[in-house]
Amino acid sequence: MQSISYIVDTGARILCSLMSKELLPIPEIVREPTEKEMQCGIPEWFFVQEVPRDSGKQIDKYYFSMDGQKFRSIRQVKKWREKLQFEFSDTTIDTTIDEAPCF
Repeated sequence: MQSISYIVDTGARILCSLMSKELLPIPEIVREPTEKEMQCGIPEWFFVQEVPRDSGKQIDKYYFSMDGQKFRSIRQVKKWREKLQFEFSDTTIDTTIDEAPCF
């Protein structure tokens, strides 16, 4: 039996590839999400960009989906994921089930 995370990941990839909108460019300097970021709700197929502020005291993080959609926070990504539903056969899968709370 496939895990819910695998199904969500596969469904999201299919959804992103089928979208007819124009793909947005993803910045060149990005990295994969860390284990902690994934536990907080960032999908493993997202990209993370870290941008230091002019003061140099803080780093802003931006999260990019495969189609280039930019998110300014983990909370924004989680809201986006809550709105997604993937239909397999006659079953609708809630994408928030496999998320562990992040404190």
